[in-house]
Amino acid sequence: MTIPTLIGNYKFSVLNNQLKTVYSDLNQAATLFKVHNEISVSEYAASTSATSALNLFSKEYTTVLNRNNMNAGTKDENGYRLEPYETHSITGKGSGALFCDDSYYMYDPQGRIISFDNKPSGYENGPKVCIDVNGLKKPNSLGQDIFIFVFTVDGHVIPFGQQHANNPAVGWIYGNGSIENKEDYCVYSSDSSKQIACANYALINQHPHTDGKDYWHDFVNGK
Repeated sequence: MTIPTLIGNYKFSVLNNQLKTVYSDLNQAATLFKVHNEISVSEYAASTSATSALNLFSKEYTTVLNRNNMNAGTKDENGYRLEPYETHSITGKGSGALFCDDSYYMYDPQGRIISFDNKPSGYENGPKVCIDVNGLKKPNSLGQDIFIFVFTVDGHVIPFGQQHANNPAVGWIYGNGSIENKEDYCVYSSDSSKQIACANYALINQHPHTDGKDYWHDFVNGK
C-alpha cells in the first residue's frame, strides 16, 4: 500500500469518526431540547422560524464559539449572494451549494459549522440541518465532511432523505420529507445536489450503488 493511499485512508477514517460523533451529538442535543422546552425542534421551528430554532437549539451546547450572520438573503454590493466559506461537491470540483441557508451559521465548541434550512409545516419533520464535521478545515465537500440531517417531530435527528414513521410523505430535495430513490441523491458527481442524501450511507459505510464496495474507501474516491 502506497503512502498516499495510507494518508487518504487515515483522512477518511477521521472524517468517518467525526460524522458518527456529530450524529450522536445532534441527537443528544435534540433530546435535551425537547426535555427542556417540552416541544421538539421541529414543532418549535414550525411555530417560529429556522433562526429562532437555531438560537434555542444552540443553548444545548455548553458554549457557541461564534456565529456568522450570513443567510440566503445576504448579498455583496453587486447583488451577488455571499457564502460564509467556499464549499465543493464530493469530487472537490464545482461549487458546493449550501442547502441549509435559512438561518445563520453557528460554530459549535468543536468548531463544527451548523445551519438550519426552511422551517417545516406543522406536524412535519424539519428543518434540515447541515453540518461540516470538521469546520473550516478542508475538504469542505458535500459527502466528505458536509452532511445533511433532518429533525423529526418526535424529537430526534435522522439522515436527510430517510423515511420516518411521523413523516412518511415523499418530499423534494429542498423540502424536509423522505426521498424516493435516495441513492440517486448520493452520486459521485461535480453536481453537489447529488450528495444531499449521503449521510446514511456514510454512517453505515455502505456504497450507495455497488455491492461489495464501501463508502469511505471506494465511493468517496469515485470507485
